Amino acid sequence: MAAPQDGVYMIIRLVMLAELVATIAALAMPESLQSRVLASFVLATAALVVAIFPSSASLGLAKLLRPGLGVVLAVPALWMASQAVPMPMGTLGNAIWATASAALNEPLAEIITVDTGATMFSFAQYCAVLAAALVTAVVTLDRYRAAQVLHILLLIATIATVMWFGKETAGVAGPDGSTVAVLGVLLSCATAIRAIDQFRRHSRPGTIGPAPLPALSAAIIAMIVCMAALLIRTNLTAVVAALLGSGILLSMFAIRRWFLGLWGTAGVLATAVIFFIASVTVIPFRTNTDLTIALSTSSQIATERMLQDVRPAGSGAGASTVLLPIYRDIGSGALRERPTAAAAIVVDMGWAFLCGLVVVAMLGTCILIRRSLSRAYDYVYPALGAGASITLTVLAFADHGILDLGASLLIAAVFGLAFGQSVPSAGRDAISPGSKETSDWMAGPAPASRPRFASALVTAWPRVALMVLGIALLVQAIWMVLPAWYLGGHSLPTGVVTAAWPNATSKPVSVAAAREDLWIRGESRSLWDPALSADEQKTALPVAPKAFARALRSSPLRGDIWLMLAAASKRDLTQSDTAAMLKMSYYTAPNDLDLLPLRLSVALATDAVVRELEFRDLIKRDVSLVVTHRPTLRPALLAAYRSASAGGKVYLESLISELDPSYLDSMRARNSRQGSR
Repeated sequence: MAAPQDGVYMIIRLVMLAELVATIAALAMPESLQSRVLASFVLATAALVVAIFPSSASLGLAKLLRPGLGVVLAVPALWMASQAVPMPMGTLGNAIWATASAALNEPLAEIITVDTGATMFSFAQYCAVLAAALVTAVVTLDRYRAAQVLHILLLIATIATVMWFGKETAGVAGPDGSTVAVLGVLLSCATAIRAIDQFRRHSRPGTIGPAPLPALSAAIIAMIVCMAALLIRTNLTAVVAALLGSGILLSMFAIRRWFLGLWGTAGVLATAVIFFIASVTVIPFRTNTDLTIALSTSSQIATERMLQDVRPAGSGAGASTVLLPIYRDIGSGALRERPTAAAAIVVDMGWAFLCGLVVVAMLGTCILIRRSLSRAYDYVYPALGAGASITLTVLAFADHGILDLGASLLIAAVFGLAFGQSVPSAGRDAISPGSKETSDWMAGPAPASRPRFASALVTAWPRVALMVLGIALLVQAIWMVLPAWYLGGHSLPTGVVTAAWPNATSKPVSVAAAREDLWIRGESRSLWDPALSADEQKTALPVAPKAFARALRSSPLRGDIWLMLAAASKRDLTQSDTAAMLKMSYYTAPNDLDLLPLRLSVALATDAVVRELEFRDLIKRDVSLVVTHRPTLRPALLAAYRSASAGGKVYLESLISELDPSYLDSMRARNSRQGSR
């Protein structure tokens, strides 16, 4: 049976390498479309390899991944999918779809999410995280592979923490750096405990095994690095969270080493609970604010406003990043504030989902603690999962890190390791060298005492689930990468940027919005391409409005696209249609200074807009901001004055005369000099 075993070992090595590549790439690269596509492709391949090629690990996976656990893992995916399903009018559907339907003058189905692209990206990330957890669980069913994975994860977390400590904002140095550092503390603590247990076992006569001294030394160094990074670069909440998780691990170590028995276990656990309560009192809570941001030390003003408008079913997975610019103050950067993970989950999925998630996390902690206490050896792995569950729950109410791609994949690997080694006789020794169970399983059918069909069904359904998950990840990766293929690798011409955004203003977009922008750029290229003749450009003019309208059908809160659609459609649509689109731009991006120059130019160029009282107030607000607070934007105001209609010029002059009469004289003089040239 050497040849089949060699094949099994090769498959396991390939799967471990694939997951390692995906995790390192997600941590090392800035969170972008490319990193998501790479992670999806690699993890899809790993899941399909595990599902297609049979191995003795299927027996252990079948015992580990029971139907009840499968249902729990499927609920978030089903919830996200239901958010993109059309709802009956006037029920859970978001009102923005009815408003967008009226502005576009075409029927749009009401759905829960406000951005289907962002929801699909969140769905893809959840599938990737789920695949990473399940593949890790399969690999770590063997105790020797579990030790290797533990050491690899510790190495990844330590290197990522060092990179985060030395940088400010790139890749792992971004918001997920503190989460990775906390996980590094837990992993180093688990590695040290395992090494100490090995010292004790190796002191017995006749025992043979790898020397634990190098692992213990590496764990101590990693602990020093990660704790130093937390103490220097993070707040007290992250440090306390790391200590709480480490306390769970140390409690399990104390019970196994000195306090065996019912009363000893109860005493240690009671001490751990007291330590937990005392630690929580040290964390600085913010009073008079929402519970989901009570532990955050950064500004959460816009997040508080979002939480006041939370819907029962949420606004769609990933919607918090789309809604944040609408609620932030004018002129403040959207990237300066990030909702905590708990707040983002409430905005995206609703309060019920967050409460259910916390309950599942606490139940999972109790299950892992019970399984850790029931293990004679390797109890450190389920204890690691229990500590991580407590730690990550605290961090969810303090920052956003656990939802980032790199950190979430590392978290998935940790929990996969914990659950893979939590169930006794789950097949962890089935793929060990020379294992009798491996030979018996690969050589013959199931035991006669068990019906063959039932045994095949029990071992087959987890593989089918993994196969479905792998196929879903491949489809999602192709869906994400299709726009790049559509563009043929060409970049956006400069003419498009200068025509769309005056003064070469750059506008950051989210990952989900970037995909829609690729489609828009691909179809709007012909609109401003100087290489086309006048007749060709005239024929191609309707192409850009169609591309913009298509993007708005999936993301109606994109104020920049509403504005570009209004600007591109002025010569093709009625004034009422242009006014409706312009109004949507004002309401979906009220505080975006990047849009102000083009928005003023479009608004003042149409008499129907200037005559409407609602628009007059909106225009007055923008003009007041430029004249009194943003003098650098005054050239854009002059450009809007030159292209304004007769009514627009009169209204603009009246506004400026109230705010700064001297600037009005200067603007008229500049306009006269420009006209005389």
